[in-house]
Amino acid sequence: MSNNINSIVVGAGRLGSNIAKHLYKQNLNVLLVDKNKTKAANVVDYGGFLEVGDATDLTFLEENGINEVKRAVFVTDDDSTNIFLGDIACYLYNIEEIYIRLKDSRKRKIVNPRIRCIAPFDLSLDDFAKQMKEEG
Repeated sequence: MSNNINSIVVGAGRLGSNIAKHLYKQNLNVLLVDKNKTKAANVVDYGGFLEVGDATDLTFLEENGINEVKRAVFVTDDDSTNIFLGDIACYLYNIEEIYIRLKDSRKRKIVNPRIRCIAPFDLSLDDFAKQMKEEG
């Protein structure tokens, strides 16, 4: 897949699907990814691209345009996965804007300073959208 994807969101739960919808409504070409078919199937009112697959598989990421994106958002249910994917996006793909969700906000101190952390109880979707608008 190519289709000029400029944003990727990994994790199609409530937060991830809402972020993908928000970006899509801004006329961005967004790819939403989740390895869970059920979660992906439950995404509604989203007109962007949706793929079922393992985002920790670099081949999968590259086949789905990770090399083209300007923004990557990693909001899986696992902090370690999000930190890993954030590092991959930073070091391997040199993505400009990287956001990860951390359930345990104390882990911020081990995250590369280029990566913005989203802690659900620290940041609402509206604050996230405002932050992205100010930066982009």
